[in-house]
Amino acid sequence: MRLHRFFVEQKLNPSERVVIEDEKLLHQWRNVLRLEAGDQVVLFDGFGQDHLCELATLARKEAVCIIRESKKSAPAPTQQFFLFVSLIKKERFEWLLEKATELGVAQIRPVIAERSELKHFNLERAKDILKEAAEQSGRGNLPALYEPMELSNVFKEYHYFTSIAFDPQGEVFVKDRYHKEDKLGALIGPEGGWSARELELFREKKVPVYSLGTPTLRAETAGVAVMSLLLLQS
Repeated sequence: MRLHRFFVEQKLNPSERVVIEDEKLLHQWRNVLRLEAGDQVVLFDGFGQDHLCELATLARKEAVCIIRESKKSAPAPTQQFFLFVSLIKKERFEWLLEKATELGVAQIRPVIAERSELKHFNLERAKDILKEAAEQSGRGNLPALYEPMELSNVFKEYHYFTSIAFDPQGEVFVKDRYHKEDKLGALIGPEGGWSARELELFREKKVPVYSLGTPTLRAETAGVAVMSLLLLQS
């Protein structure tokens, strides 16, 4: 039977016992999963290792875990991929966050575009989604995630790697063109695409604009398509 896997925000050392005081995690273990002393779980701390742990004690305010075995988590893509994605409707955006985590994106930066649909962004909820996706997928760390940023500011803060944008008006994307980039940023627009002013900004910043072909894709579908093309062969 596959063991439950959990991210913890504390450094795990194979030779030490682990004391868990996270109230949400303890509630999940005790009241949702009905775990007991003697049961096993897998813990990871974002440093690339999975630790098989046995619950020595499990109480309301504290659990003590003994690490029985440690091994490397699933390997990360060789390319550091930065996803800049326009805010879209809440459910669709949260689905995209989940898939970005599963596919191995290094950093996610929500972008405020002229046609953005989502007006409020709950960073803490978004981080919980990333955590759950990493737990499920076997990923050994979590993507970095930050508050939304105006599109014009993206190019002021992120200027140290190649970036490309996607829009139905762009030239057809050739997927092998960017596989050798150690770091790559991709800008995914909102429903309806980037505005004329935003496309002009890409031209000013010498950011190539590509299309994924003839189908009209939802923003979140386009995001997953781009990430899959670039990351699954990294």
